[in-house]
Amino acid sequence: MSLGTRFLAVTLVVLSLAFGVQAQDKESCSNATLHGSYGFHATGKSFVAIGRFVFDGNGGLTGKLFIRVPGTNIGPVEFPGTYSVNPDCTVTDTWGPPINSTHVSAIVDHGKGYFIMNVSPSTPEEDGLNNGEARRQ
Repeated sequence: MSLGTRFLAVTLVVLSLAFGVQAQDKESCSNATLHGSYGFHATGKSFVAIGRFVFDGNGGLTGKLFIRVPGTNIGPVEFPGTYSVNPDCTVTDTWGPPINSTHVSAIVDHGKGYFIMNVSPSTPEEDGLNNGEARRQ
């Protein structure tokens, strides 16, 4: 086998390994990807919130938030909710009363955390561009 042929063979092996590793990086998520408790923080136009969420792995969640708005502490506020995880690791959730809001999220680090954004209907005056993140505890 000539040097050129060996080089070509080695190059093809290296490239096939690289593409194989790249293909394995594509994560597929489900409701089970979010399970257990997550520490949470979020900010908006005139608030900050920290709390804890517990995901059951089947589409149900419970939340507990402590909220600070200018001059006032609120909480703890506890509420139930639901969530749905897509295969591409994006999430839609709804928090029930007394919060009543809807969010989209992106799961990161194989379910060890997520980034979240409030997408509840609002007017430009009341929209605080709320967003946050959470990490598995």
